[in-house]
Amino acid sequence: MNRIKKLQNRFSNNNIDSFLITSSKNIYYLTRFNGDAGILFISLRKATLITDYRFQGEIVERVENARVYLTKKSYIDALASQRTIKRKKRMGFESRDISYKFYWDLRKRMDWLKFKSFDSFVESLRLKKEEDEIQNIARACEIGNKVFSDILEYIKPGVREIEIAAEMEYRMKKYGGEKTSFDTIVASGIRSSVPHGTASLKKVKKGEFITLDFGTYYNGYASDMTRTVFLGTPSNKDKKIYDTVYYAQKRAREAVEEGIKLKYLDEVARDYIKKSGFGEYFSHSLGHGVGLDVHEAPIVSYKNNDGIIEKGMVFTIEPGIYLPGYQGVRIEDTVAILDKKIKILTNSKRELIVL
Repeated sequence: MNRIKKLQNRFSNNNIDSFLITSSKNIYYLTRFNGDAGILFISLRKATLITDYRFQGEIVERVENARVYLTKKSYIDALASQRTIKRKKRMGFESRDISYKFYWDLRKRMDWLKFKSFDSFVESLRLKKEEDEIQNIARACEIGNKVFSDILEYIKPGVREIEIAAEMEYRMKKYGGEKTSFDTIVASGIRSSVPHGTASLKKVKKGEFITLDFGTYYNGYASDMTRTVFLGTPSNKDKKIYDTVYYAQKRAREAVEEGIKLKYLDEVARDYIKKSGFGEYFSHSLGHGVGLDVHEAPIVSYKNNDGIIEKGMVFTIEPGIYLPGYQGVRIEDTVAILDKKIKILTNSKRELIVL
């Protein structure tokens, strides 16, 4: 069953007759259209992708499961002309993506319709990945593994964080990545104590942890991994911090099992870090979903009371310790759930690497 049909089958239970999709990621998920402008209208019997003439040709020819309607009108005027939109019907829309102006222009132009907002109508389908999606994420992760192996020889005292990031991003594209999943994080020394410290002009030096958090897209799907290395000779304190994160992450990975609660994984890692004396310095959730977006459902957190690990899920496991005014460590893997087994997609060395 194609993805649009799955969506249509949910209309009746959600009291809608049609659905309007404005998220470019969700449009790609349903139709494989990767243009940067357009809307997708889905009625009970068909789907229409409304876009403009810039995307005629190859991009439009790749569209699946939807009729393409090229227009010179505004998208709202083109939508209003669709014969499948009947009076006194209810149209669903994506509340987290649609702009305030677009919504009110839509209501004004089509005042004979009722509208119903949804937070994650399509995203709930994206939660469990199909085989081809996991293959794309795995390929993106393979690129990341190669980049990490390469960059170890590039890191030397005196090299700027931003230079390391640029070299990594170059190699991601060299190996087939489309673009970075997010701004590449290279955080050394005291800057490694900030969970998301993007690369700066700071020069790396001996006696410092260097956190490398990076990812790329492949066929529209993201990767995400983090490794922390040490430049010089680590102190006993440094080793303790690293070992604590390493074993917390290892325990969480080994605890992954289809059917258990996602919050349990967070608790496994968090409890180990607490018992090691660093509990207050693990300040974020254990992980997040990875797919068309590098941060998406599910959330792997002690706050997620209802989430269960299911086949097809892809998510990260990334505990960290961040000591203010000192340094920090994070180790992150992306994992997939296949036939009740965990498949680790980021297989670069996790043990402490000393450069």
